[in-house]
Amino acid sequence: MAITYTIKLNNTSLPKLRAYKIGRNKLWNDAGRNMSGSLRATLTGLFPKIILEFAPTTADEMQTINGLLDQAFFTVSWWDSGSKSLKSGQYYASDYETPLLNLEKELYDGFAVNLVPVDKLS
Repeated sequence: MAITYTIKLNNTSLPKLRAYKIGRNKLWNDAGRNMSGSLRATLTGLFPKIILEFAPTTADEMQTINGLLDQAFFTVSWWDSGSKSLKSGQYYASDYETPLLNLEKELYDGFAVNLVPVDKLS
């Protein structure tokens, strides 16, 4: 399968995306250790957190990015190296900052934001 894109939010490509990382985060339930130190836990599932890193942007590009990230929930589609396929799921964006680089030129500095999954990866 040819990869036509690496990541999209609500089927929209992200302007000035410099990099992204997929955190293969495991969520455990009823986790604890007994007196001999053995772990007893139930794996709830894999919840892939996505970290987006943006290069410096123009005001118009930042408006597009803000419009996507500021929604309560959105669909993220990304290339999953574990299954070698495109995956998608419902996500929300954690808090993020948009640092103004130059007011006269309406330029914003690069920044990062975490996308947090609503459900486990199926």
